[in-house]
Amino acid sequence: MSIYERLNAIWKPKKQDRAPLQTGLWEELGFAFSNNRAGTFLVREVPALGIRIEDGATAYIWGVIGKNHAPREPELGKMCFIDLETTGLNLGAGAFAFTIGIGYLDSGKAKVRQYFLRDHRDEPAALHDLREFMEQFEGIVSYNGKCFDWPLLSDRFLFHRMSVPELEGLHLDLLHAARRVWKGVLNSFSLREVERCILGLERIDDLPGYLVPAAYANFLRTGSTREIPPILEHNYRDIASLIELLQRLGRVFLGADQCCYRQEVVNAARIWADKGDYVRATDYLENYLAQGGDLTASELCFLARLHKRQGDYERAVELWEKTAATAGLNSEPWIELAKYYEHRRRDYPSARQCALRAMEIERQLARLTGRDTEHSDLAKRLARLETKLGKKGSEN
Repeated sequence: MSIYERLNAIWKPKKQDRAPLQTGLWEELGFAFSNNRAGTFLVREVPALGIRIEDGATAYIWGVIGKNHAPREPELGKMCFIDLETTGLNLGAGAFAFTIGIGYLDSGKAKVRQYFLRDHRDEPAALHDLREFMEQFEGIVSYNGKCFDWPLLSDRFLFHRMSVPELEGLHLDLLHAARRVWKGVLNSFSLREVERCILGLERIDDLPGYLVPAAYANFLRTGSTREIPPILEHNYRDIASLIELLQRLGRVFLGADQCCYRQEVVNAARIWADKGDYVRATDYLENYLAQGGDLTASELCFLARLHKRQGDYERAVELWEKTAATAGLNSEPWIELAKYYEHRRRDYPSARQCALRAMEIERQLARLTGRDTEHSDLAKRLARLETKLGKKGSEN
């Protein structure tokens, strides 16, 4: 016997029997035992009841709200919504997803496909089927999936020497989207908080996410399937919320009248401006003002900047003057008015007056904050205006 064979005999792991299973329960839960070349696995599909699929901006917001511009904007039916229940929150080699949920649309109706691993030996077969199933989609929607779900799942594909589905380039993480749209509205961006405050959903009798790994560990230890239904229900609700949340985000970008919060309107306008669509950003804020809404001084200055970019100085000046009267220690409207009077109106006395007011505000801020702030730009502007006023006086 060779040294290799002797070592292999010593270190050969003992085959462990699975915990006793209540086969009837899997069938009651809608699971079917499926087979492929990698082995046997459990999978089920359930309808996502109560979810209404709406037409609108759901697909094109992919390129609006995403931090990275998507090369194409897939239709809602070409997206899959992914959520995992895992053995831990680390991305090490020992962690794996024992419940993999995939939400998708089938003939306009939402469905949830769930894989459940009785133990790690089911993983290769489940991942093999999952990879084939995901080939029909063009994009992934998740919640914190860019940092956790997808990296973990990708690692498990590679661990079993399988290629990763080519969908990562079209990955919309709704956590990032929620932070951009509802900044200033929500204090927490956990999925449960977003459900409660934005979607108006309150989970009752739901197994908390932090208890899910312990429930699965108990199943592995005892073989009791009592806590499997709550795990599946928790995963199902997460995916259903992703589908509804994506559509709620889509409505925000249909118009200011679709927004429910003042800050929602402002954030949407800033997102449009970041994308270079200044006309639409302006429309959001102007429509909100026309409906009797109020904007802060900094938000009015932002609206004035949008009008300035589009060459509408008349409206920009109106906003700067309105803001200057109530802005307090905000020098921006005075600086912008100084620029306007100097370069467009050639009204140097008015420009000098505005620049002096801006300088006064800056000095007050420096005294209050204790910071030695430089005012070189304002000082140069004032010096230039003094020179122009001197020349104009000598000419007269």
